[in-house]
Amino acid sequence: MTLTAASLLLVAAAPDGEAQRSELVPEMVSIPGGSFAMGATVDRGYGPIDGPTHEVAIAPFQLAAHEVTVGDFRTFTEETGYVTAGKCNVYDEGTSWHINPDRNWRTPGFAQGDDHPVLCVSWRDTQAYIEWLNARTGKQYRLPSEAEWEYVATLADLGNARSGGEGVTHELANIGKVECCGGKAEGRDVWIETAPVGSFPADRLGLHDIRGNVWEWQADCYHENYVDAPVDGSARSECPTPDYHVIRGGSYGDAGEFLEERFRLRGPEDQGYFTVGFRLAHSVE
Repeated sequence: MTLTAASLLLVAAAPDGEAQRSELVPEMVSIPGGSFAMGATVDRGYGPIDGPTHEVAIAPFQLAAHEVTVGDFRTFTEETGYVTAGKCNVYDEGTSWHINPDRNWRTPGFAQGDDHPVLCVSWRDTQAYIEWLNARTGKQYRLPSEAEWEYVATLADLGNARSGGEGVTHELANIGKVECCGGKAEGRDVWIETAPVGSFPADRLGLHDIRGNVWEWQADCYHENYVDAPVDGSARSECPTPDYHVIRGGSYGDAGEFLEERFRLRGPEDQGYFTVGFRLAHSVE
């Protein structure tokens, strides 16, 4: 997706001094390269998905220490005049997921500070933000591939699925009820909805909120399985289900299997969710 001509003019007119550019640069963490076993065939009641297990080699890359914040996204919209489509999916007690026209990144349904992760942004919105940020900083930020994300989640090892630990807890992340769905405050986790980014200790890689707080858009088109998936860690750019992309990581309203490093969801690229944000990646230069 490209910004409008008017937006590009606003970008060109924005201050471009070194100080202003440096304020926009996110804190990045260097991720070492390596190989890992990705995926496993499971059946959650609607047929086998998420397999077969396959070995993937990941090149060194960088991943943002935090999710993109409300303040970050506000700076983008104020500089460019960009307007999101406003298709924010929510659920209420007793209802299923539905688009609420009154919800958007400014008003997701609860109070957020500028240091909270931005929500109700679509995959297309993430691409517009990244295009703007790259133009302003001279960098080449992008969304991570889901292979990169699963690799990081596996390396970070918060004591869940693969190591047989007790799982991601309220001491480690902003998570929700085990019985689906909704926020829950317990221990260090005092937030029913989103927490300010970095509120929980960094994992062993130096990353915050890889599990919990908000789900995160990935670069990949959504495929039900990994047949013919790339083994070099790159994203899948061909969408068998038109315009559906991968979402990873769990949110403030999730617990249990939703927080496993292999768990994945899909979302239409022109819609957002009040539980989904995004995080930036950058290839090693």
